[in-house]
Amino acid sequence: MDRREAIFKVATLMGVTLSAPLISGLVYGQGNTLLAIPDGYISPLANDNQQKMIAEIAELIIPTTKTPGAKAAKVPEFINVLITDCYPEQDQKRFFSGLDNLDEAAKKAYGKGFLAATKAQQTELLKKAEADTRALRAKQPSAPAPFFQMIKEMTVTGYFTSEIGATKALNYIAVPGAYRPCEPMKPGQKTWAT
Repeated sequence: MDRREAIFKVATLMGVTLSAPLISGLVYGQGNTLLAIPDGYISPLANDNQQKMIAEIAELIIPTTKTPGAKAAKVPEFINVLITDCYPEQDQKRFFSGLDNLDEAAKKAYGKGFLAATKAQQTELLKKAEADTRALRAKQPSAPAPFFQMIKEMTVTGYFTSEIGATKALNYIAVPGAYRPCEPMKPGQKTWAT
């Protein structure tokens, strides 16, 4: 199974609807090759502040708990490669504009940029961005994906298709056995990656 197929299966398993830019980026952006992400990849399209914001937002969406978080799974690098190499120019502009708007919202609300804000303040800003995204999608379902939807989709996709996400956050069997569609789960048990 290749990365694209895994992403669609994870999305189906999680009940996630993927936006058109994410799907087209995953399907067409890399041809038939797997997405190899170099350690510490930095997008040539993003400035230093935007790079750091991507990492912090990804970690706030999937934080380190008893399992590794988004940074450990190299989700910021995944987002940088995906947005740089796979997304069309209009989606790139909307994404980076969204990062800048979030930084400006932090300055207006707290008198400091997003990265200088406390974790609680950053979380509050992201909750507001998510609420705004839901309101927009309810009014205009066919509108282009807003920034928060884009970064959340890329974070979840990058995390759960990474080795860490598939093996540490989800149960994983490299070679699954028989198909058991209604396997009972124990309280607190992880969902299956395969």
